[in-house]
Amino acid sequence: MLKTIKFLLWSYLVLLIFEGALRKWVFPGAADALLIIRDPVVILIYVIAIFGGIFPVNRFIIAIGALAVASVAASFIAGQHNLVVMLYGLRINYLHLPLIWVMAEVLDVRDVRRYGIFILLIAIPMAFVMVEQFRSPINARINQGVGATEGGQIFGADGKIRPPGFFSFITGPQLFLPLAAAFFFYQASAKRQLPWLVLLGAGISIAIALPVSISRTAVIATVLVGGAFAFTLLFGSKRAGALLRTGFLMGILLVGLSYLPIFSEGRDAFLSRWQTAATSNQGDAVQNISDRVLGGFFQPFIMMKNAPLFGAGIGVGSNVGARLLSGKVGFLLAEDEWSKIFLELGPVLGLAFIGLRIVLTCYLGLVSLRALMFRRESLPILLFSAAGVAVFEYQWGPPTILGFAVLGAGMILAALKPEPVDEPVTETPEQRPDSTTLPPATPPATPHRPPVLSKLPA
Repeated sequence: MLKTIKFLLWSYLVLLIFEGALRKWVFPGAADALLIIRDPVVILIYVIAIFGGIFPVNRFIIAIGALAVASVAASFIAGQHNLVVMLYGLRINYLHLPLIWVMAEVLDVRDVRRYGIFILLIAIPMAFVMVEQFRSPINARINQGVGATEGGQIFGADGKIRPPGFFSFITGPQLFLPLAAAFFFYQASAKRQLPWLVLLGAGISIAIALPVSISRTAVIATVLVGGAFAFTLLFGSKRAGALLRTGFLMGILLVGLSYLPIFSEGRDAFLSRWQTAATSNQGDAVQNISDRVLGGFFQPFIMMKNAPLFGAGIGVGSNVGARLLSGKVGFLLAEDEWSKIFLELGPVLGLAFIGLRIVLTCYLGLVSLRALMFRRESLPILLFSAAGVAVFEYQWGPPTILGFAVLGAGMILAALKPEPVDEPVTETPEQRPDSTTLPPATPPATPHRPPVLSKLPA
């Protein structure tokens, strides 16, 4: 049973990374169906866990269930009776969340390390694909959007798109690269399981993919992971060795990058994007980013005042809901996540759901910090630095963002479980031979064999 759930969790991870490739290149005609390809996997995991008696029941799970029921009731009261829209909204907000605690129940730190190895290995071909997308024309096949739509990617700078790699859109690399960086720093400083050359190749791939992505979010998120890694060095029992190993590896990485023309091309495009964003908003780039972040916190509470008591109905603010209700893909309510939640669920339920996300984020941060301070375990805090923001405030409507938020949170809790120690095999009384059946230490005397003397006669 545990092996089956672990296999399904691996399927969840693989589909999370490659579902975009399936929707763009392999099965473009089934792009809409593949949007929810991981949902049957999640439901099957729940069924197996429930019948196996290992489905967790805690305050978070109870709160999720209560909010789901209340959201359905509020939607009917608000007059939103489209069941498909409602079910899709429930899928976004609630369906995947219990998977966090199922992962914590069946996985341990060894499984998380294996996930990290897989992610670091995938980072290498991911970078190659992103480089090819970066250098290719906007209308090239490798740059097509979901459903094989030409020019279906987001523009970056200097005539380049923002390369999504294997993902559907740039939101994938924005979450994948910080997570890969977290595992890179962990293996470089604490628990190396990959050969040095492979680990160096993964580090170079991450470093190339960041400027090539032309995504300020990806770069800032990865810098945040680097800051968390520097923080972990203050608590490590072998700080000097970890700093020396990581510094040596980073030195080799920087020297290698200086000889790669693609790194310079990506850096120039990224800086152009940064400068364009600054001049278009008539201010410096740092101020614009801070205004955007602060606005994302305060604007929703302004919107909350204008939200109906029971909201517009769960799912109405998603892109799928917009297409089903209006025939066009877009934002019927609001673009940022928290404003959308308030307008969908109303001020009371919306505040409760946002409160759930805040409490969950604080809980993950607290247990990660305790693991670092009291057990000198750096992996949870590194994972939290990569996935915490996605849990806290990122949009969960895009399936990729939801997947990384849930997977990241689940890995944080699983990484808190220590590596099991194989106990020595001991014999049971049934396995132990009977002492009465053992041959005597000294064979008895016979007419043909004299008795054995323990001492020679004097």
